[in-house]
Amino acid sequence: MMKMTVSARAALLPLALVLAAHSAGAAAPTPAPPKPAATGDTVRLTLLHLNDVYQFQPTSQNRGGLSRVATLRQQALKESPNVLTLMAGDTLSPSVESSAEVEGEALKGRQMIDAWNALGVDYAVVGNHEFDFGDDVLRARLQQSRFPWLGANVMSVKSGQVFDGMKAWDLREVGGVKVGIFGVVLPETQTSSRPGPDTRITPFCEAAKRAVDEVRAAGAQLVVALTHLAVEQDRELAKCVRVDVIIGGHDHDRVEETVAGTPIFKLDEDAVDLGRLTLDLDAKTGAVKKLAWKVVPITAKVPDDAAFNAQMQPYAPLLATLAERIGRSPVALDARSAQNRLGETNLGSFLADTFREATGADVALVNGGAVRADRVLPAGTMTRRELYSLMPYRNELVMLEVTGTTLRAALENGVSLSSVDGKPPGRFPQVSGLRFTYDLRKPPGERVTRVEVRGRMLDDAAVYRLATLSFIASGNDGYTMFKELPVSRGLPSPWDALAGAFSTGKPMPRAKPQGRIALRGAPRGGLRAPPTMK
Repeated sequence: MMKMTVSARAALLPLALVLAAHSAGAAAPTPAPPKPAATGDTVRLTLLHLNDVYQFQPTSQNRGGLSRVATLRQQALKESPNVLTLMAGDTLSPSVESSAEVEGEALKGRQMIDAWNALGVDYAVVGNHEFDFGDDVLRARLQQSRFPWLGANVMSVKSGQVFDGMKAWDLREVGGVKVGIFGVVLPETQTSSRPGPDTRITPFCEAAKRAVDEVRAAGAQLVVALTHLAVEQDRELAKCVRVDVIIGGHDHDRVEETVAGTPIFKLDEDAVDLGRLTLDLDAKTGAVKKLAWKVVPITAKVPDDAAFNAQMQPYAPLLATLAERIGRSPVALDARSAQNRLGETNLGSFLADTFREATGADVALVNGGAVRADRVLPAGTMTRRELYSLMPYRNELVMLEVTGTTLRAALENGVSLSSVDGKPPGRFPQVSGLRFTYDLRKPPGERVTRVEVRGRMLDDAAVYRLATLSFIASGNDGYTMFKELPVSRGLPSPWDALAGAFSTGKPMPRAKPQGRIALRGAPRGGLRAPPTMK
């Protein structure tokens, strides 16, 4: 397996000088005049919030960057001590850095905990991707954190208690007002990620009711729900339990609405914006007198925080490694998440072709949800960062022998959740060595109407060698028909195979899809793609 390794001998001094010069040379914006934290019978509480932050550096569009967020947080603290900084889930995975290895050890989100510690976050709720590396890694990250992680509906089967290292809720006095905060994560985490056999994600409304009762009994005057739910689930939460505000994540979309009298706020991903919620509270009762929400763009106009950068310097060699050239692509590659879950893309076909050729298989199948870059990569030089951004999960490339009947069942599963107006499913199959047609007018399980393998009709009794990812071979995303089949391992890693293809040009990615997947029963214009995906 190709590894991203960082030499301990790499020189950090030049980067440190650059960071120091940047921090010293950037003119900090003039802070607003300090506002009183309390005026008579009113206490002003400021909630800074982010969600779905997968990297501490700015994005490729130079938006975001937790060093810039740290600057804004320090400015808010100068205005008033009554500030809480919240992270609404999803940070350990998936990302390029989390897939990396430093001195032989996979980071698996360690760099993000270091970043949140350096920033000074006050609370975080677990997101579905916090479980991507399993329970043991999550426990290690919880121990590494200098802030509480919340998960009222994340339970241990054996103990009957909240997952070890998490809290269902917490209580903190801010400006004389007792603020209670609890967290819940979407139940689909049980199957969409990799929680261990002792971990159960329970219904969020039941857990929220229990947490709110307990935190109010402990004296909470104001209750904040920190959630990692789909927006429809946040709306359900607002109806099933009385809280003062919901700060959420998961959707990667900005949300500002009120349901059943409860305001709900969410942001997009990777800290491209910072949410700032100002609450004027009754000093005696904690009741909300007035609230105002502001979205602050995180751009290059916001200077870096020197103290944050100093704490993150150990990752400088890694960032240099990620900038190394590995090859090139002659065409732009469509790595948008929704498109890879809706239909055939040139990237999906290229991935499947690469894996089929690397293994010598007859056919290949890659789930569209494995593609995570969520943008179109331009033609030209490909760096390690771009390679890992395409498929950041640490999957193995495997091969198994399947009958035609099993292969047909796999394709049926792949299109079973496709719909005209639903969320594009991560199980959607990108393929190589075969062509198939499916019809949305037919019920799931009966949609695949035609399958050809290398120009011949699929033979249900024949045996085909299938290349795929270990995630799929293990039965995830509904591919249970593969779960008990013998698997050939010891093959090149997906990253090795892709690096070889980019460096040699074999196989060569095509500019457009090749017509491997035909859709019937769709509206004119095809299936509709949402702007972003989780």
